[in-house]
Amino acid sequence: MKKVVLLKGQSNYNVLRYWMDALARGFEKKGIETIVLDGKYSVNDQVMALLGLDVDAVISFNGLFLENKEIVEKVIKAPYIYLLIDHPIDHLGRLENLRPQDILTVMDRNDVNNLEHFGLNISNTYMLPHAAIELSVEPVEKTIDILVSGSYSDMTMYTKYIESQPPAIFAICKEVIDNCLEDSRKYYIDEFLQAFAKRGVSIDLRLNDNPDIIKLVREIGRYIYSVNRLSVVTALADAGLPISIYGKGWEDSPLMDYPNVIIHKSVNYWETQELMRQAKVIMSFQALLRDGTHERVFAGMAARSVVMTNETPYLRELFTEKELMFYNFNDLGAMVEAVQAILKDDDQREKMSEAAWQAIKGKHTFEERAQTIIDIFNDVEVH
Repeated sequence: MKKVVLLKGQSNYNVLRYWMDALARGFEKKGIETIVLDGKYSVNDQVMALLGLDVDAVISFNGLFLENKEIVEKVIKAPYIYLLIDHPIDHLGRLENLRPQDILTVMDRNDVNNLEHFGLNISNTYMLPHAAIELSVEPVEKTIDILVSGSYSDMTMYTKYIESQPPAIFAICKEVIDNCLEDSRKYYIDEFLQAFAKRGVSIDLRLNDNPDIIKLVREIGRYIYSVNRLSVVTALADAGLPISIYGKGWEDSPLMDYPNVIIHKSVNYWETQELMRQAKVIMSFQALLRDGTHERVFAGMAARSVVMTNETPYLRELFTEKELMFYNFNDLGAMVEAVQAILKDDDQREKMSEAAWQAIKGKHTFEERAQTIIDIFNDVEVH
């Protein structure tokens, strides 16, 4: 790999723009000529020209421009490296347009199974988790006890669609939701398929065949996530712990009624990094994941803070309990006790924060992910 085009698009809080800048620095440090196509400020002729360049690869978070099949087939000459940083269910139209020479990376190992459920056979699929954009060089004063960041997920947005289903379908949805909330080890897509199978019905999750079913599965997943996340924050709030929340929509949440919860206006991703440095404990909720991890874990550890996250097998392989605090959605009492204890123990918190920082250093920033992408590209080229 000698020359690449990186596609830079828009996202909430400018997250993906900062990630792409960090990834570009990583490629440049490896001596790779890097051309950044900023979709926010480029006109159509510029986009077409840069997409059609004779380069080794075109690289994008979440498959920018792949929704246009004509662009894929007639304009993009180089292999497209699609860095999927969300759940596949939100990008099925783009995923369907990948060609045999293209490469897909996922941030959850279970997404390989999801791709099969959705009828997608993508041979060049690799695991590539999120990462931190930088390491906090020096510790700063910790003025925030518990930090929660990100937009509020209002579960009523999803219940309306679920409740509008015919009685038999609604009964299945309720069964899936109840099973997953009762046991967080259960995965909503698997439970959905099994619920139909128990009734002697085989469901096809191919987007073009069953878009309404795909939407229903998506709404179920988001509802479960919304309930779990609110339950975690509410448990901390009920214990009287001081919580600072930054993100859109929280003023419409039940947490507005707690005097120990301060809801701030949303800030961009760069400002969030500074807030993480000031936090004693950072909460992570692993949206819709089964066997992967989210950027919040890496960024929080890189900020020299203690991160409390729900457990996945992948995270257990990466980190120990000396570096990361784990909780279970089905045992929030233990989670609250662990947060209370670490907030009271300055020495232990400092030891864990330092161990977390060391565990991230040289391994889990986007500059290191650039090398992993190079290795993946070389592996595909060899085979």
